[in-house]
Order: sequence, then C-alpha cells, then structure tokens
Amino acid sequence: MNQTARPLDIPYEVHGFDCGYGSGFRVLSIANFLQEAAGRSASELGIGMEHLQAEGRTWMLSRIDLRVDALPAEGDRVTVRTWPAGTERLFALRDLTLLDAAGRSLIRAVYAYLVVDLAARRPLRPERVLAADMKVELPHPVADYRHSVPAAEGTELSFEPVVRPACIDHNGHANNAWLIDWLVDAVPRAERGSGLRELRVEFTNEALEGEKLEARWARGGAGVLTELRRGSDLVARAETVWG
Repeated sequence: MNQTARPLDIPYEVHGFDCGYGSGFRVLSIANFLQEAAGRSASELGIGMEHLQAEGRTWMLSRIDLRVDALPAEGDRVTVRTWPAGTERLFALRDLTLLDAAGRSLIRAVYAYLVVDLAARRPLRPERVLAADMKVELPHPVADYRHSVPAAEGTELSFEPVVRPACIDHNGHANNAWLIDWLVDAVPRAERGSGLRELRVEFTNEALEGEKLEARWARGGAGVLTELRRGSDLVARAETVWG
C-alpha cells in the first residue's frame, strides 16, 4: 500500500572512488547518488522497482534537467533530498537535491520517468501506478526545467564505449548513470571551462550488453551537444553548459 508522499533524506559520505582518487566529484557519482536515493524513496512509498516488476512493469528514466551549484569533495558528508513531484503527460516527475552538511544546495534536478510494460516495452499512463496524492507540493528545485535537448548537427566522434556487463541494470540494459557519464565524457577538455553547470539528457533507446556505441559531440544549444549512437539509432543525447 502506498504511504503518504513526503521528501526523503538519504545521507552519504563522499569517498575517494566517487572522485577518481584525486580528481573532482565525478558525473558518474552524481548520477549514482541521485538514482539510489530516487529508488529508495520510491520503495518506501510502495512504488519501487520491486513493486512494479511484480506487476510486469518497471520504471525507466527518460529525461533529466540538472544544475550544478557546487561539487562536494572527498570526505564530505552530503544528503540527497528527493520527493515525487506529480505527473506531466506520460512522465512521472521526481525532484532531487544534493545538499552539503550545512544544508546548502550543491546539485538540483528534475527527473522524468516512464512507467513501462515489460512485455510490450511500451510506456503506460503514470496514473495507473501513482495515486492521486502521490505528489509533494513543493517548488521544483529547477524552476525553469526543460526536458528537451536540441538535435546536434555536424558531430565529431569522441570515443566508442562498449556496454560491458558491469553497465547492466535491473532492466537488462545499460544503466542511466553510465550513459550520462559517457555523454558528458564526450565533451572535449578544451570545451569544459571551469566545470559542468547544466546538464539536460534525453534517453531514446536501450543499449544492451556487448553493443558498441559512438559518443559524438558538437557545439550547439546553450553550450555543447553530445550523442550516443548505435549505428543510425540514437540511444541518448545531452545538452551541457560549462562554467
């Protein structure tokens, strides 16, 4: 049975492996911290992955708008605060913030999930899973969130990641954290300024174990656009803005 929707705080300590042992807090770690907290919140509310899969359904992350105010360092204690934020067309929205020990904002994000029928691999109306009161009435941490990414033109190849067994998640495809990491890593160092400030992502197709992708980039949008492609198929694309 669903519990009353409320914000959930998940504490973390930032370890060396979250920062590449000497470098800054990694995008892969940002994605992992946020998705772990989102999953725990959903489970507490009775709408977690385990609940949906028992009914032949699953959550799939579809869109992200994320803003970086600052990044934690190795040894810092931080908290992810997250809550369900209602629905928008086929999407179930979730708000997330990463806070430092004093409660100051480090990272803010609005995620958009699809509820997918596992057999048909098709999205369902989120209202079939979420109760009418499954929404916390708080302002979105990204007030001007935008869940769309411009199409890139004239892209150049950056590198070619292979979907390894370690990349596979509960849904049997490459986990969003790895796709996000590859999309950001596709941006050449010369284009990165002093660090990532904004990240918008659209996930469009699954990437399966053993598949070889192309990570490509081009200047465009508000900064730099990147894509992950499997031949002519678009797997995911991102718009990044750098400081």
